Order: sequence, then structure tokens, then C-alpha cells
Amino acid sequence: KDEINWAILKNINVYIDQIKILSDININLRCGENILILGPNGSGKSTFLKLLNRSIYPIISNDSSFKLFNKENINVWELRKKIGFLFKEMEQRVNNGVNLYDVISSGFSGIFNSRYSNLLSEREKVKLNNLITEWELSTIIYNEFQSLSDGQKRRGLLARALVYEPDILVLDEPFSNLDIKSNYILNQNLNKLINQSVNIIYVTHNIDSILPKTNRVILIKEGKILKDGNPFELIRTETISDLFSISIKIIEQDGYWRMIPSNS
Repeated sequence: KDEINWAILKNINVYIDQIKILSDININLRCGENILILGPNGSGKSTFLKLLNRSIYPIISNDSSFKLFNKENINVWELRKKIGFLFKEMEQRVNNGVNLYDVISSGFSGIFNSRYSNLLSEREKVKLNNLITEWELSTIIYNEFQSLSDGQKRRGLLARALVYEPDILVLDEPFSNLDIKSNYILNQNLNKLINQSVNIIYVTHNIDSILPKTNRVILIKEGKILKDGNPFELIRTETISDLFSISIKIIEQDGYWRMIPSNS
């Protein structure tokens, strides 16, 4: 039965600088799900994703366990071949002078540096070129990463997350700061990946950016899982108003959601 769960979290608590960020997280993430994590700022959403890329570790206790792909201890490189990650802070981590090609090829080495781009195997180079074409990055591939627009940076980092052709993509606020066109293109691209049976787990603040193929929603508030279920049951006026402590109205159309102020 566990093959269908790629992550199993039991009684997970996370502290950062002695502050409890996540408490009593009990959840299984299953293959075949596209999962949205929704919640106010500071509720622990990004921390939850960082558990999955092993950059944050939970407090270990007798009754807690955390398994990825059925293993308590999984090597980071083994993990990268199964899950692609995109975190907002990656954009800031790229030094000036590093071009987009080197950023994408760092998906193989973990290091943003042209020296490593020269060490790629022929097979890796072919993969990179396919991604560059597919994500329409050829015209800007040797431009300095930090000179690119937010939308271009995001597409580049997504290409980087896909170098190992992972089955799962973990995305932290992929839509933040994007203009309407970039948002639209990214939405289309992610839908295309979902159609190629990549599973996506993502955080967004923006109701308008929810991917139409999302089939599970986890609502997090103050470090706890508030609700977990089907988007059509959870992305509703009362639930979302309660989650964000505001009075709004939610409208759904063809699997896309909109938020408008409520008159109450």
C-alpha cells in the first residue's frame, strides 16, 4: 500500500529558532495527486515544503516518523532524481554574472557555476537543450540570470527543476510577482506537465493562480493543518474567509477560481 504514498508524515513538529512553526502534522502525500497548499503568510506553508527537500528537519520523537519514498533516510541526490524543487529564494542565491545556461545546468551539480556546465555529459547536454527549447529560453539562454524578468527567471528555474525528469515538482509560490502574461504562460506550462503525468505540489496566495487540475487542497493556519480535501469542497466562500480571516466571496468557473470582496 505504501507505494502509492511518496511522503508519510506522522506527528511532525518543526521548530525554527525555538519557535514552533509546524505542529502535529499527520499527512500522507499520494502519487497521482496535484496538491495546493493554501494559507496566510507565516502559517508554515514554505516550511512544510522544505521538509520535503530536506533543508529543514523535524524534531524527532518516539511517536513521530517522516518517510520519503518509503525511506526514513533518503540521500539528497536520490531525492533530486525523484522530485524537482523550485523555491523563491533560489532567485536571490544566483550571483551576478552567472548566465541562465549555468543556472539550468546546475540542476545536475547543485552549483551555480560555469565550470560545472563544462563537465556535463553528452546526454545531460541533450536534456538541457531539449528543456531550453521546450521552455522557450533559447533567445535568452546566455543572458545574465539576474538581468531577466521575473517570468523568465521562473521559467529558467523550472527548467532547472526538470533536468532529472522527476515525477514530482514542489513549487513554492511559483506565481509571485508575475505579470498577467507570465502568469498565464506559467499556468499553461504547468498544465502541460500535469498532462505528462508529473505531480505538482505547490503553494500560492493567489486564488486566481490555482491550477485547474488541482485535485487536493491542504489548508494550513498557524502551523496546523486546518482542512485537507477536494478543491471543490474547500475553495469556498466560508472556508477561505475563515482561513484568511476576511470576508470574501469565491466564484468557480470551469475549474478556475476567482475572489471578490463580499458586501457583508
